[in-house]
Amino acid sequence: MNQTALASLISQCVLQLLERNLDTGKNATEQKEPQYKPYDNAYFFILFVMLFYSFLALTVFFGYVRSKKAVSKQDPYQEFISLVFS
Repeated sequence: MNQTALASLISQCVLQLLERNLDTGKNATEQKEPQYKPYDNAYFFILFVMLFYSFLALTVFFGYVRSKKAVSKQDPYQEFISLVFS
């Protein structure tokens, strides 16, 4: 490819880019705001994870408390018999 053909190709590309930017009526360096932001619903995900782990922690906590109450509410006679005969 000779130098004149390359120069004409580059000038055509530059003209097309300038025309495209001038047609929009905006500054070429201005950033466009995306229509969909990828992290719009991030707070829903964070809320969901927090609720899930709080439910898990409360379930484990109340299960532990109930098991301790069940041991402490045993019949004293049954506790005595199990201690004497074991």
